Amino acid sequence: MIPLLQNIGYAEISSAGTLNDAMGSAKSKLPIQFFKLTDNISGNLTLSNDSAHKKIILDTNGKTITNSSGAPLTTNSSTTLELKGSGNIQSTLKTFTSAVASTSNTGTTTISESDSSTVLVGTDHTFQSSLTSFGAQASGQGVFTSLNNTTWAGYVGGNLMPNVNNANFRMQFNDAFTEDNPPGGGLIVGPGGGGQSNYTSNAGRNCSPVVPASNSVSNGIRTISWSGAGFDPRSGSTYNIGMSIVNGNFYMTMSGASDQRYQLLAGGIIPNAITSTGRKFTFTNNLAISCVLSGGDPYSSVTVGAGATAVSNRDSTDGSFSLTGTISGSDGSSQPFSVKPVNDGTGDIVVSSHTGTRSASAF
Repeated sequence: MIPLLQNIGYAEISSAGTLNDAMGSAKSKLPIQFFKLTDNISGNLTLSNDSAHKKIILDTNGKTITNSSGAPLTTNSSTTLELKGSGNIQSTLKTFTSAVASTSNTGTTTISESDSSTVLVGTDHTFQSSLTSFGAQASGQGVFTSLNNTTWAGYVGGNLMPNVNNANFRMQFNDAFTEDNPPGGGLIVGPGGGGQSNYTSNAGRNCSPVVPASNSVSNGIRTISWSGAGFDPRSGSTYNIGMSIVNGNFYMTMSGASDQRYQLLAGGIIPNAITSTGRKFTFTNNLAISCVLSGGDPYSSVTVGAGATAVSNRDSTDGSFSLTGTISGSDGSSQPFSVKPVNDGTGDIVVSSHTGTRSASAF
């Protein structure tokens, strides 16, 4: 018996940490390692590899090992760790998170905490909207710089500007100085839109609808202009408006007024629905069980089955997201699921002599 006892390293464990250290430098080199819990453990017990070890036993002694943020055990020993006793060994972590803050994000994000589940942000979602209110201010250079862009080229419908070449089109102008007397303002409409209602500018001018003075197409590009489109009280004259597409950009020019900064684009109507590209979010659940996605960005209380997907479309080009996944339930042996395994090390465990409840990996 004495030679046998001399080959056994024995240590009582009352807190989380590395078992090799708890055994001590001398005893940790003995071929048989026996660890016994004397208190409930919150956190992780780690076992490092040592070629001197031939048999390793961890007796729970009716005590529990629980970890709320990871695996309760990490054994990296090449010798199998044998679990004994009736104490529960569980990871209680049931959630995972994933987020990308960049609004320009597209492509696939892999979530390692959920068995490499993925979030794919694609550009294969389109949506339609009617632009019923818009505003901008003239730059003083005869060009509305905020309307000198490809976005507005989409609003007006492209090179032929079908949304402007329409009787329902309407664009209203205000006076930059409401104290002007007489007041300024203006209203332009599309071809055939002369019967639309008048517009009262912010300064109080009653503006009648002005239809295009010219409307032509050359090389597949429409150019439309309005004469006497509005009144500029600073110069005492009317101003003219021109619209066209140049190299894919929408341009709107103003002429005839002494200073274009005195006229403000107040609002109006784009008559037809505008098709824009949004973002399509596809979550693929690679877990062995269902999970519930929450957070509202973009998923709110969405249940996704094992191997299934959940799609959420966003009517903007914002590809950012932030989600939390939650699992629940137990396996067929009444072991509660967790997103972490009982042992996340490279070594193996034997549970044939362990009668306590272990958590089950949802992977």
